[in-house]
Amino acid sequence: MSFIVLIAAGLLVPVFYKSNIFIAKLIAVAAFIASAILVYNGMSLNSVFPFFVLDSSTQLMEYVLLATLAAVTLSLTGFERPLIAQMLFVAGASIAILETNNFFLFIVLFEVIAIISYVLVANIRNFYNAEGAIKAFIAGAVASGIILLGFALFSFVTDSFNYAEMNVHGKFTLIAVAIMLAGIFYKLTVVPMHAWAADAYSQVNHAAAAILSGVIKSVMLVAVFKAFYKFLIAYPTSTVLIFSFFAILTMTLANFMALWQKRISKILAYSSIAHSGYALIPFAAAASVYSYTGVLYYAIAYIFMQTSVFLILNDLRREAGVKYLEDIKGLGNKAPVHALFFTIQLFSLAGIPLLAGFLSKAVAFYAGIDAGLWPIVLVALLNSALAVAYYAWIVKHIYFDKPVEGTIKKINISSGSLIGQLILLIGTIYFGIVATQVFNTTISM
Repeated sequence: MSFIVLIAAGLLVPVFYKSNIFIAKLIAVAAFIASAILVYNGMSLNSVFPFFVLDSSTQLMEYVLLATLAAVTLSLTGFERPLIAQMLFVAGASIAILETNNFFLFIVLFEVIAIISYVLVANIRNFYNAEGAIKAFIAGAVASGIILLGFALFSFVTDSFNYAEMNVHGKFTLIAVAIMLAGIFYKLTVVPMHAWAADAYSQVNHAAAAILSGVIKSVMLVAVFKAFYKFLIAYPTSTVLIFSFFAILTMTLANFMALWQKRISKILAYSSIAHSGYALIPFAAAASVYSYTGVLYYAIAYIFMQTSVFLILNDLRREAGVKYLEDIKGLGNKAPVHALFFTIQLFSLAGIPLLAGFLSKAVAFYAGIDAGLWPIVLVALLNSALAVAYYAWIVKHIYFDKPVEGTIKKINISSGSLIGQLILLIGTIYFGIVATQVFNTTISM
């Protein structure tokens, strides 16, 4: 089973990574590949436990998850070696939460992933990292408390925890769901529960930020939609009003905040928050037959894009101390390979055609149109145009501005980082051209 392989590898890796990081990375990548093969053959948790279902859409998301984590693993260096074992545990818990059809297990696994995320950000090298880690921990603890409070109330009013059989009607059920969503909005960095993420994503180790903001958030989007889908369609008016409001608030505030930032990691952090707003559109459009397709497509595209840009920034920070926009002037000449990968992924985040970011937005927005949510889609389009400004501003600094003397040296990309970035770029380009695979594997909710 894929879950057992990943957990076993996570326990084995620490034995090697202090003496030989190459062997540790080899074990991790082998575990990701073996897990993908097992998932392909249907040998996952569903083959042993009745609380898990492995359908074609879940398989696709798991392939993307495992490929992304393999890419991150290849990009890591010596002091980041603790992340290898932590990523294996993230992969195991993510596969479980994607496959479960039991709300109790969803809550348990949600909290397990939250605990792993606390360990991820604890890879501290300086006070700045520590500040970001503390903010992430405090926000996570508050969110967990809120979620558990809502779940405690929900457990008293439901007859079953199976997604298909849960009791979704009643005043107390509605209150319980509202409380749980408030906590989950913290985790998904939805405005106004976003402030911690803007600081944490920019302050913690950037490899950890790639996992936290790219991998974990993408998995959560899909898992949360599947867990709450029955509630979303049971209260259509409330769903439209609540998710539309938070989607507009999140994308608009985050995009305007990103425009004023000088620190690159802060721009990417607010960009991540803005994308949470776009991703809420299919939630608001739950009544549409394309809603789940929109969520899945957005998660797949986002995991490639967001993980890639933070990994590139991690390389630049490690090799040349890059922090601010001023630091990347002339990067196209000093680090041409990094600059190329960074630019393509930024274009994808901006929604440029032939890249995954464009098609994922198109599908998410179409779900909104199909549900009759024209106003929210119009606001999202305006926000997408606004976001192009700060992505283009970064690219301008990379290729069209002369570097300040001594700000950046010549940077060569390592073989591991190169392979990792190629994996992520292939995913971005493939899902920017081929949409049929996502549509064909989307289950009927």
